[in-house]
Amino acid sequence: MSRVEKPYVLLADDDDATCTLITALLHRDYNVEVALDGQEAIDRLHTRRYAVLLLDLRMPSVDGFAVLDFLKEHQPAMLVNVLVVTAALTNRETQRAESYGVCGIVPKPFEVETLLAAVKRCISR
Repeated sequence: MSRVEKPYVLLADDDDATCTLITALLHRDYNVEVALDGQEAIDRLHTRRYAVLLLDLRMPSVDGFAVLDFLKEHQPAMLVNVLVVTAALTNRETQRAESYGVCGIVPKPFEVETLLAAVKRCISR
Protein backbone atom coordinates (compact mmCIF):
# COMPACT_ATOMS: atom_id res chain seq x y z
CA MET A 1 0.00 0.00 0.00
CA SER A 2 1.52 3.31 -1.03
CA ARG A 3 1.58 6.11 1.44
CA VAL A 4 0.10 9.37 0.19
CA GLU A 5 2.12 12.37 1.25
CA LYS A 6 0.21 15.03 3.11
CA PRO A 7 -0.04 18.45 1.41
CA TYR A 8 2.21 21.20 2.74
CA VAL A 9 0.68 24.24 4.37
CA LEU A 10 2.61 27.40 5.18
CA LEU A 11 1.35 29.39 8.15
CA ALA A 12 2.71 32.95 8.32
CA ASP A 13 1.80 34.52 11.65
CA ASP A 14 3.80 36.24 14.37
CA ASP A 15 1.53 35.12 17.23
CA ASP A 16 2.80 31.96 18.98
CA ALA A 17 -0.61 30.99 20.36
CA THR A 18 -2.22 31.24 16.93
CA CYS A 19 0.58 29.19 15.37
CA THR A 20 0.26 26.50 18.05
CA LEU A 21 -3.52 26.32 17.65
CA ILE A 22 -3.58 26.20 13.85
CA THR A 23 -0.72 23.70 13.72
CA ALA A 24 -2.57 21.45 16.18
CA LEU A 25 -5.75 21.70 14.10
CA LEU A 26 -4.05 20.90 10.80
CA HIS A 27 -1.16 18.55 11.61
CA ARG A 28 -3.13 15.32 11.18
CA ASP A 29 -4.02 16.03 7.55
CA TYR A 30 -1.27 18.46 6.49
CA ASN A 31 2.45 19.09 6.88
CA VAL A 32 2.42 22.51 8.54
CA GLU A 33 5.42 24.81 8.33
CA VAL A 34 5.45 28.08 10.27
CA ALA A 35 6.94 31.43 9.27
CA LEU A 36 6.98 34.01 12.05
CA ASP A 37 7.06 37.02 9.74
CA GLY A 38 6.56 37.97 6.13
CA GLN A 39 10.23 37.73 5.16
CA GLU A 40 10.46 34.17 6.47
CA ALA A 41 7.30 33.34 4.51
CA ILE A 42 8.82 34.75 1.32
CA ASP A 43 12.02 32.78 1.95
CA ARG A 44 10.02 29.56 2.37
CA LEU A 45 7.97 30.26 -0.75
CA HIS A 46 11.25 30.14 -2.71
CA THR A 47 11.97 26.60 -1.51
CA ARG A 48 8.68 24.66 -1.67
CA ARG A 49 5.28 24.63 -3.33
CA TYR A 50 2.53 24.86 -0.74
CA ALA A 51 -1.04 23.67 -1.15
CA VAL A 52 -2.19 26.67 0.86
CA LEU A 53 -0.70 29.70 2.59
CA LEU A 54 -2.44 30.88 5.76
CA LEU A 55 -1.39 34.50 6.00
CA ASP A 56 -1.69 37.05 8.78
CA LEU A 57 -1.60 40.56 7.37
CA ARG A 58 -0.40 42.36 10.48
CA MET A 59 3.14 41.25 11.24
CA PRO A 60 6.17 43.27 12.24
CA SER A 61 8.85 44.16 9.72
CA VAL A 62 7.54 42.52 6.53
CA ASP A 63 3.73 42.32 6.68
CA GLY A 64 1.25 40.12 4.87
CA PHE A 65 0.60 42.67 2.14
CA ALA A 66 4.30 42.52 1.23
CA VAL A 67 3.93 38.73 0.92
CA LEU A 68 0.91 39.24 -1.34
CA ASP A 69 2.93 41.71 -3.43
CA PHE A 70 5.75 39.13 -3.70
CA LEU A 71 3.29 36.46 -4.84
CA LYS A 72 1.64 38.79 -7.35
CA GLU A 73 5.03 39.47 -8.94
CA HIS A 74 6.73 36.07 -8.66
CA GLN A 75 4.09 33.35 -8.12
CA PRO A 76 0.71 34.78 -9.18
CA ALA A 77 -0.89 31.34 -9.50
CA MET A 78 -0.37 30.85 -5.75
CA LEU A 79 -2.67 33.77 -4.85
CA VAL A 80 -5.78 31.61 -5.27
CA ASN A 81 -4.38 29.34 -2.53
CA VAL A 82 -3.87 32.12 0.02
CA LEU A 83 -6.19 32.16 3.00
CA VAL A 84 -5.90 35.40 4.94
CA VAL A 85 -6.32 34.71 8.67
CA THR A 86 -6.07 38.01 10.46
CA ALA A 87 -7.59 40.18 13.16
CA ALA A 88 -9.97 43.12 12.70
CA LEU A 89 -9.42 44.43 9.22
CA THR A 90 -10.77 47.75 8.08
CA ASN A 91 -13.03 47.73 5.02
CA ARG A 92 -10.18 49.21 3.01
CA GLU A 93 -7.76 46.45 4.12
CA THR A 94 -10.35 43.77 3.36
CA GLN A 95 -10.92 45.17 -0.13
CA ARG A 96 -7.17 45.43 -0.69
CA ALA A 97 -6.62 41.79 0.36
CA GLU A 98 -9.52 40.62 -1.83
CA SER A 99 -8.09 42.54 -4.80
CA TYR A 100 -5.21 40.04 -4.94
CA GLY A 101 -7.66 37.24 -5.72
CA VAL A 102 -7.04 35.33 -2.49
CA CYS A 103 -9.06 32.22 -1.71
CA GLY A 104 -10.71 33.81 1.31
CA ILE A 105 -10.46 35.79 4.52
CA VAL A 106 -11.04 34.27 7.95
CA PRO A 107 -11.19 36.87 10.74
CA LYS A 108 -9.60 36.21 14.13
CA PRO A 109 -10.89 34.96 16.42
CA PHE A 110 -12.22 32.17 14.22
CA GLU A 111 -14.42 29.13 14.67
CA VAL A 112 -12.42 25.92 14.23
CA GLU A 113 -14.91 24.48 11.73
CA THR A 114 -14.82 27.69 9.68
CA LEU A 115 -11.03 27.62 9.43
CA LEU A 116 -10.89 23.91 8.54
CA ALA A 117 -13.56 24.31 5.84
CA ALA A 118 -11.75 27.32 4.39
CA VAL A 119 -8.42 25.45 4.25
CA LYS A 120 -10.06 22.50 2.46
CA ARG A 121 -11.75 24.88 0.03
CA CYS A 122 -8.46 26.62 -0.77
CA ILE A 123 -6.60 23.36 -1.28
CA SER A 124 -9.26 22.00 -3.61
CA ARG A 125 -8.98 25.03 -5.93
